[in-house]
Amino acid sequence: MTLDAPQLLLWLQKLTDSILKWKWVWIGGVTALLAFDHWFTLGFNASRSLPDAVYLVHKQDHDLHRGDYVTFRWHGGGPYQRGIKFTKIVRGLPGDVVTMQGHDVYINGQYVSTAKYRATTGQPLELGLTGVIPPGFYYVHATNPDSLDSRYAITGWIKADAIIGKTQPLF
Repeated sequence: MTLDAPQLLLWLQKLTDSILKWKWVWIGGVTALLAFDHWFTLGFNASRSLPDAVYLVHKQDHDLHRGDYVTFRWHGGGPYQRGIKFTKIVRGLPGDVVTMQGHDVYINGQYVSTAKYRATTGQPLELGLTGVIPPGFYYVHATNPDSLDSRYAITGWIKADAIIGKTQPLF
């Protein structure tokens, strides 16, 4: 079906009238989207590192505690581009002590996990940092043994300024 010029003008007039008739709905919807975007974002987990696939990220909430989920921007390196969003669990806070016995990782003397020797791709993995976690950094971890987290040097401790916000698993 093709429209000639008078039909097109009539159709555009009806569309404009409809938009103007519902302008407060449109304005309210756009305002709600902008407000949501200011406070929240959705995160999606494309790997098996955590059991959930969709997360609600509270962008304004950076009051992190051990056990909180957190979403941060990857610093770059390895198989991932700089800026990609990662979601992990905070296991170590500033002032905590990270130690290793062989490939077993401990935080404040409590066992956290075991680091693997090789990635799923077969590449060797360098062990992560040990010592006291400095102010402004966090040790992050995920439940899957194949997770790329702070057990490994490529991830390391996460800077506070890379953190997007505290995260809530949805499903």
